[in-house]
Amino acid sequence: MIKATAYAGAAVIAALYGAPNSAFADTITDYEVINAPAMKAAKAPRTVLTEITQTEKYTVAVGDYGVVLFREPSQSEWQQAEVPTSVLFSAVDFADVDHGWAVGHHGVIAATTDGGQSWQVQLDGFEFIALQQQHFQKIVDDLTAELDSLDGTDPDAEDELAFALDNASFLLEMALAADAEGPTKPFLDVHAVNPNVIFAVGAYGTLVRSRDGGVSWEILDDRIENPDGYHLNALSSDDQYVYVAGEAGQIFRSADLGDTWESLDSPYYGSFFGLHKDSKNRLWVVGLRGNIFVSNDQGDSFDQIKLPDNVNINSVVDAPNGGVYLVGNAGVIGWVDAAGNIKQMTHSSGAALTDLVAHDDGRLTVVGQRGVLEIGDFASESSAQTQE
Repeated sequence: MIKATAYAGAAVIAALYGAPNSAFADTITDYEVINAPAMKAAKAPRTVLTEITQTEKYTVAVGDYGVVLFREPSQSEWQQAEVPTSVLFSAVDFADVDHGWAVGHHGVIAATTDGGQSWQVQLDGFEFIALQQQHFQKIVDDLTAELDSLDGTDPDAEDELAFALDNASFLLEMALAADAEGPTKPFLDVHAVNPNVIFAVGAYGTLVRSRDGGVSWEILDDRIENPDGYHLNALSSDDQYVYVAGEAGQIFRSADLGDTWESLDSPYYGSFFGLHKDSKNRLWVVGLRGNIFVSNDQGDSFDQIKLPDNVNINSVVDAPNGGVYLVGNAGVIGWVDAAGNIKQMTHSSGAALTDLVAHDDGRLTVVGQRGVLEIGDFASESSAQTQE
């Protein structure tokens, strides 16, 4: 899914919230937005929303200005959650009906224990910088000690260790420099494997994991083969693997909940924005220029699927009546049914669509550039081409 990187601007703020008073304007300058509570607004469902998910308890959507919306399945009106930060949220995921996580800009990770009604910040950008500094300092110290212990006895091993030390030293320098620059790295996706194990990915190769429900977080950047620091955009998992995808066609998987990772042969070398494991255990990976790939063997090989319009595809979800729905830029919504037939419709707004949930009665709730969009039965509204 698209991970928005820019705010919509002062005009949108005024339209949503009215003119902010000077006290609030002072509050949200620089990085203080991290600790400025999200403002309540009647028009919050019209702000930029990046991701939406559904549990048996609530449908929950997140987006700009710290907005988190929730509603019960039988209701049409949204409520705005109590959120102690005003950062742009990029993604949301739930482990069960109560426990969920949202991640966003300035290194913020927030959690809920009541299904999405209220949230608490578990990690912010300043804490994240300190975490990175501690992590990479330890790696540098360990590699230095190991290199010194060889003392010329194994030149090949020394060369390998020296290369690893140079890389770790560079990452440490970047983490130390962040003290002056501030918390600029956004998290771009989050995935809860269960209520204890949660992963988040982000810009410049950021990969973190919690194994205690978010009480503490650990850096895993150095465990994947990403020497150029490409952005990591998407997460998913099944009973065997955790998957990560990002820029430059990168796809990784881990069989041990993130301790080690392997790089998969990619079917495409542009950016991927979304990952999804469907009800048939197929792995979907989607991204730039309408590139859609599906794997029946957990990422060992991929087949390509094409919608009529080659726009960026941002997200994939299961369709209740079989197959999957996909959403993308320019209002594109696609359906690959259980038989493999492909339909596409284009929403009249033409807006960038970033995520959706599909309801049992055929309705879709879509989020993106124009906030929440409600769509009736896709099959009846779709007048697009059908591809066998």
